[in-house]
Amino acid sequence: MTVALYGLDRTVDGVATLRITTDETPHVGDAALTALADAVDVIKGDPSIRALVLEGGEQHFCSGATRDTLLGADAPRVIARLMGGLPRLLLSLEIPTLAMMTGHAIGGGLMLGLWCDVAVLAMESLYGANFLALGFTPGMGSTVLLEEVFGTPLARDLLLTGRMIKGREIREARVPLSHAVVPRREVRDHTYALASEMAQAPRAAMALVKRHISTRRRALLERAIEIEFAMHTAVFSHPETRTSIDESYPTPVVAHHGKETA
Repeated sequence: MTVALYGLDRTVDGVATLRITTDETPHVGDAALTALADAVDVIKGDPSIRALVLEGGEQHFCSGATRDTLLGADAPRVIARLMGGLPRLLLSLEIPTLAMMTGHAIGGGLMLGLWCDVAVLAMESLYGANFLALGFTPGMGSTVLLEEVFGTPLARDLLLTGRMIKGREIREARVPLSHAVVPRREVRDHTYALASEMAQAPRAAMALVKRHISTRRRALLERAIEIEFAMHTAVFSHPETRTSIDESYPTPVVAHHGKETA
């Protein structure tokens, strides 16, 4: 299935797909936020859509915010609006949301996928919360979300080192998310099989279950964002923070000819 950037594509079994990034444009900004908001409006008005798959590129699921966003004069507020808006929209839906994370997912890009109800990761791809490695404090609810999906020890490791790990390491760690890591060639089929199965549930019943799950997760998100915004406000007041981001912001990691990246 090929979906244009920001295009909402429907299948006959009630599954819709939104491509939020591509390998050429792996970051998210205002355009992605608007696209997700528009998609949410469509889904809420179309009872035939009973599951949503969030898709990125083949090599990059999502790389989070751009360098320019992080270096902006009002970075804390812009980051809060963007990185708070995306998960809030996902949590507002009363149908299952699934992240097809075939490619690398970094920083806010990893959080974007993990705020979906279900995430499917590739053994060969890289995942990480590289906030501290760039020189600023974590965001997008990562301070609570990572513990939910990776367990406390691995979550602290990833937050405090900012290191990248392959999906294979997540699978071998036997953490809550380990079951969702499959070979890259299987990510698409596995994601759509789950989405199709979930879409068979009656929408009214699913809405009740989703409302219960999302209410709890939304409370965690809001508390975390409040604290993370305060940390961002403090750390971005230091000139060295922007210097560190400018010097450390990563060049996208690309795998060639289907081979793994280091």
